[in-house]
Amino acid sequence: LDALEAALHQTSNGQPKNFMITGERGIGKTSILDYIRHVAQGRLQFSREKVKFLVVTTDVEPGTSQLTLLKKIQRGISRELAGKEAARSFLKDAWGFITRFEAGGVKLRDVQAEETELLLDDFAYSMAKTTCRLTESDADSVFGAKYDGVILLLDECDKASKDLDLGTFVKLLLERVQRQECDKLMVIVAGLDNLRDVLYASHESSLRLFDELRLGRLSTEEVEKVVNVCLEKACEVGGKQTTIDDHGMASLVGLSEGYPHFIQQLGYCAFDVDSDGVIGEDDIIGGAVGPRGAIARIGDRYYRDDFYRKIQKESYRRVLRIMADRFDLWITKDEIRGKFEGKETTLNNAIHALRSRDIILSQEGKKGVYRLRNKAFAYWIKLYTHKDDASGLFVDSIAGGKVST
Repeated sequence: LDALEAALHQTSNGQPKNFMITGERGIGKTSILDYIRHVAQGRLQFSREKVKFLVVTTDVEPGTSQLTLLKKIQRGISRELAGKEAARSFLKDAWGFITRFEAGGVKLRDVQAEETELLLDDFAYSMAKTTCRLTESDADSVFGAKYDGVILLLDECDKASKDLDLGTFVKLLLERVQRQECDKLMVIVAGLDNLRDVLYASHESSLRLFDELRLGRLSTEEVEKVVNVCLEKACEVGGKQTTIDDHGMASLVGLSEGYPHFIQQLGYCAFDVDSDGVIGEDDIIGGAVGPRGAIARIGDRYYRDDFYRKIQKESYRRVLRIMADRFDLWITKDEIRGKFEGKETTLNNAIHALRSRDIILSQEGKKGVYRLRNKAFAYWIKLYTHKDDASGLFVDSIAGGKVST
């Protein structure tokens, strides 16, 4: 937050800084983007004086092309600014190249490579023209306010396809905007850890455009602080004091693994099943399992797509079930082979598919060693995708020993 807020003030003074925010699912990337959007728009104040930026937010989907992204950004700007007649007139002039292009009978999806380059040139020019006009001293006469700059927030960028060519897209945009002497445009991209690979594959030097902020898991002390803050708020709102004992806290810390969303979901479900005003280990486990327990809800949001949509073969899912026996510990291919019922080629294809789709991780520096991303994925697989395994599941308890579910 300190780095992002400082960058807002640097950008407003003509020294723009761009960021890449990375981290695992459920770690809080989108929440950070939402927070910094509110700070940038002047709705919240973190520590410095308030700023006022025009913020355009959009997501990247697997099917998003360069030209689709271009048009989404243009529409975002129009939605933010089209409140006054003078603003609508300005936008029509600055961004009219898209309308003129399509008026010629060619849709954006049909554009050839050389035409794409020309459109990107027009896009960069329009971004520069808009940004400069928004930050001029008399901008309020046209737009109703003078802005400190423009920010593009692009979320889910790890999903970018090769056709989007995201690294090249952003690199060309920033270079061409600078040529127009526009120095108040800031770009923030966010995604899973493989976003670095996506950008590098598109353009090797695109990584140098961004300062990377990687969001890690919360420490034990931070998880405890979050839980206590939430319980205090619950008492304030509901008028009834609820506490958590040491065993309950240890179980919540262990099961959540430091993921903010997991803390929220596990805590919510434990609070819901508690009957005596003291959340203990039984409440944590009771709220975690069951048809609509915390692990089922987390799985529906984060794991079901990986397990069912991204892989269509039951033999590939069998590999995940074998790995789930080890939770998130490293397991060798030889160990998997010893339990896998199928051909060697099927196993090879399964591991390749699971790695390439970022469902499992490979151990750096070692060949043939893999693991699931976190324990919660293993719990979900064991509890909700293979009913015969559920009775054998053990959830690690940091309080000591193991708690059978």
